[in-house]
Amino acid sequence: MRTQLSPPEPIELSGPTALPAAGEVGRVERSARPGVLGPVMLVLARLGVVAVLVGIWQLGSSEGWWDPQTFGKPSGALSALGDYLGSPRAATSLRATGTAVLISFLVGSASGTLAGLALGMSRRADTLLAPFLPAVNSLPRIALAPLFIVWFGLGTTSKVALAVSYVFFVLAENARSAVQSVDDDLRRMAQMNALGRIGTVTKVILPSAVPTMFGGLRLAFAYSLLGVIGSEMIAAPSGVGQDLLYFSSSYQINAVFGILAAIVALAVAVNFLISALQRWALRWQRV
Repeated sequence: MRTQLSPPEPIELSGPTALPAAGEVGRVERSARPGVLGPVMLVLARLGVVAVLVGIWQLGSSEGWWDPQTFGKPSGALSALGDYLGSPRAATSLRATGTAVLISFLVGSASGTLAGLALGMSRRADTLLAPFLPAVNSLPRIALAPLFIVWFGLGTTSKVALAVSYVFFVLAENARSAVQSVDDDLRRMAQMNALGRIGTVTKVILPSAVPTMFGGLRLAFAYSLLGVIGSEMIAAPSGVGQDLLYFSSSYQINAVFGILAAIVALAVAVNFLISALQRWALRWQRV
């Protein structure tokens, strides 16, 4: 006698065993990946690393593990920074340095990006001029600071010129590489759809190159600070670089560390601002 097998009953997935929706798959995979911290925990972990390092520094200075007159201490640096920021000297210096950094960042970023885009989109110009970019960029620009001072004087112009010489070549090479890294298939699709040169640039090249270009902007701000403060340390009527030189030569180590800590905090804040601007510019990717 043949036994008839009944078909298996369908299994219903509901409640905690239900599969995630299609739009939530990536989110589930990221959250299930081991070793990946959430954004809040990541910030707390980074702050914890800084707190441990500062605590070791403070403890070592207080316990005499190293000479606090030579290496300073965090509490002394914080106190010296407060005294510095409340002084008329700081108001003059911060105004001079901030103006030069802002101008050099804007001028260097705009001119360098436009030059890099032009090189990236013109094969003839790129073949002719691209080899000069790394050659000129390898020059120690800080060694040219005395020449900039002779040419432009001790004012803001010489500081801006030196900083722009840093930022321009970094952004030019960055934008050029970003354009050349755009997928050729996207370029061919733009040609097939008759977008034209302007349409190809605005709808294909720039959206594809945005992440790389924003990475260059982070470097641009750092190089703006480097160029301006370095120029001020060589010769300037006022500025944060001159203050660093004065405090170090007068052996006020805590004041030096306090100003350096403020510069680092400013750079971190600008980096977060540029990252937020990048997320806004790439919001179309999340649609």
